Amino acid sequence: NTMLILKLAFRNLLRHPRKSLTIGGLIALGIAALFVANAVFESSDRGLRSSFVRSMTGDAALSAKGPVAYGLFGSEVPIVSQYESIPPIAGFSALSDGFAGLDGLEAWTPLVSAAAQLRVGRVIIGNVPVFGVDPSSYFDVCPDIVVDRGDPAELADGGVFLNAKLAELAEARIKRALKIGESLTFSMYSNGSFKVRTGRFAGVHSYPGGTEVMDRLALADATLVRGLVDYTLGYVSAGDREEETEAGADLDDLFADAGDAVASADDAMTLDDVEDSLADTAERDLLVSEDAAAWSFALFRASPGREADLLRSLRRLADDGGYDVRAMDWRQAAGSNAQALFAVQGAFYVGMGFIALGAVLVIMNALVISVLERSAEIGTMRGLGAGSGFIRNLFITESMLLTMAAALTGVIVGLVVTFAAARGGIALENPLLVSLFGGSTLRPIPSPSSVALHLGLAAAVGALAWIYPVSLALRVQPISAMNGR
Repeated sequence: NTMLILKLAFRNLLRHPRKSLTIGGLIALGIAALFVANAVFESSDRGLRSSFVRSMTGDAALSAKGPVAYGLFGSEVPIVSQYESIPPIAGFSALSDGFAGLDGLEAWTPLVSAAAQLRVGRVIIGNVPVFGVDPSSYFDVCPDIVVDRGDPAELADGGVFLNAKLAELAEARIKRALKIGESLTFSMYSNGSFKVRTGRFAGVHSYPGGTEVMDRLALADATLVRGLVDYTLGYVSAGDREEETEAGADLDDLFADAGDAVASADDAMTLDDVEDSLADTAERDLLVSEDAAAWSFALFRASPGREADLLRSLRRLADDGGYDVRAMDWRQAAGSNAQALFAVQGAFYVGMGFIALGAVLVIMNALVISVLERSAEIGTMRGLGAGSGFIRNLFITESMLLTMAAALTGVIVGLVVTFAAARGGIALENPLLVSLFGGSTLRPIPSPSSVALHLGLAAAVGALAWIYPVSLALRVQPISAMNGR
């Protein structure tokens, strides 16, 4: 029975070559278009990973919990009045001791984030994101960052690296080239006061595919950025006192037992006593000194294929240790800076879904016409004793043979197109597309899993497209077919 069905299916397909080629051509064209589109989407995924994961966010990140969610570039809630400083991670030294035992961890690095005004000579450039980094580990987590000029080790000794486009902007405004070692001044308003810190221009870096925000990014000595965001020992102590107050301490209790006291003249302070007290600045200097253990984030790079394991392990570490931290994936760490790119990528996938749906409808329509044209043949087979199962299996076999042959042809055509596009490259000029595909040249490269996916998709399309035509075929009655109705 199986061999007979296969023989009849081949005969029917070859007996109507024009019809078979028309339907097969539609399927092949649809599969080829979907294959090329999917190769482009895979390039988009690689581009986003290069733009963010391997250049800025790592695969996962930790930050302190706060009243609002924070990404690497600050609060995700729009702040109109002023930049809202990112709180430091409490107990970072103890927390970092547990990083070595994380599942799937390949490398990690701490980071301090701020947004400041940059002054180069007399030129001021506003709203510059500044990352304070540890150069000994930062480039292990973000290996796709390209150092165009300078020595990254200078970032541990007061150095500042400017993004290549930010450096070009600065040089265009000051009308000269930046010199290694010249002074760069950062200033920002936070926590009720202005902070000003000075660093040395140490080099230039760039990204394979950046965004508008990343193109303005500066990397700096972590101590410089801590000073900008007020990560001082006094700030940390004040934060601890605030937490204690929120935990239940009542300030009024401090004065519950207060009473009047009469002081003698001998207890009075003289002007010399006041001056002597103010002359000792040791405690004040200690409170305003930068806290070398304070960091805004910890970024993590996972071993290949272990991203989910790493994120689960981070959350387990935070919960088991009782740390008040938030574990984020790379999309959350990138924050609103990446949302436009995710929206464009989502629109591409929605469009791909509509193309697939259109292909199913077109193929189904062609097959319905084919069934209607063969009603006499179907009625004759039923009159000779062919059951509904035989008719169903015959049409399904025909559809699968035609669909899979056409799909294989479409995949081959798609491979030729994508490899040709990858060899020559497609130039991109739109900044959004450059960010989306991780560079100014698009090179769609398909994967073996993509070939299997599209062949499986073709099989599913073939099965779905024949559901209605087969039901029509089973309704054909022998008497009606013989009478030409």
